[in-house]
Amino acid sequence: MLVYATDGDLSAWMDFPAPEGAASLLRHASARVANACRCDIYDTQPNGRPVDDDLDDALRDATCAQAEQWILLKVDPAAGAGGFDVQVTSSSIDGSSLSTTAATVDAARAEALDGLCELSVSILRAAGLASSLVRSS
Repeated sequence: MLVYATDGDLSAWMDFPAPEGAASLLRHASARVANACRCDIYDTQPNGRPVDDDLDDALRDATCAQAEQWILLKVDPAAGAGGFDVQVTSSSIDGSSLSTTAATVDAARAEALDGLCELSVSILRAAGLASSLVRSS
């Protein structure tokens, strides 16, 4: 399986060190990027990477953008929704109530498990890739 970015690429993208487990995130993100580009036609090197440096850079950057989103949202794509911590969204007692934004965060995390983030799609499309990717937004 092609992995389009390294821990070093991810660190440079985020401007801070890649976290532990970054290799797994990059493998999963690369698989999503490859899936989005599966119908695109371009020349490749023997290792499967694009001959065109701009396309190779786009694949790397889209992979890093996806991994960054998972890191910031604390999503483990290998664990899926089962990896999410249970969060209390509201509580009430004796006429008092407290609500949190946990439901909004949970929705964003669940969405991050499905497909590519908007930035990754934008990067790929700007490079002429992800031509067959269908998004409903």
